[in-house]
Amino acid sequence: TPLVSVRSLKDNKHRTMGVDVPGPLIWSVVRNNSCFLVKRNGVQLTSEPGNVANKNSYKFSGLANAKTVAIDCGPGEAAPLTMGLKAPKRAGMPATAVRTTPLNKNFRRVANSIKTQTAGQWYRADLTDQALARWTALHRYAQIKRGVKKAAKAKRGRNKA
Repeated sequence: TPLVSVRSLKDNKHRTMGVDVPGPLIWSVVRNNSCFLVKRNGVQLTSEPGNVANKNSYKFSGLANAKTVAIDCGPGEAAPLTMGLKAPKRAGMPATAVRTTPLNKNFRRVANSIKTQTAGQWYRADLTDQALARWTALHRYAQIKRGVKKAAKAKRGRNKA
């Protein structure tokens, strides 16, 4: 969310404070112009934080919604996958808005925790399927990266050479 600069008369220090801006207004600004926007082959994708499906739409937007679900890889090779949930009360404070949880249990336990955190807590039940799909893909990628599983062979079409 945007920050408004306010100068205090009492101590003459430069301060910033969060402003509560409605989500549709943010979406109308960010929809076509964003540093996260990726346009390829007639499809608009986005790489913004909190967008679990990487689609450029209001439903999945991590910037315009007060409640978002993010499943990401941590920085580094051995970093665990994390699930981030944006707290609606802290939506105006980006540095402290997202609560992250490491996803380092077995596959079924993590899938169950994603279900309970999204649909079970009445947080964003509409994002449960996309979060589980992203968890599946990132879990598979992490296993390939560690050498536990092999990468799937690429299909070459009719030409088998």
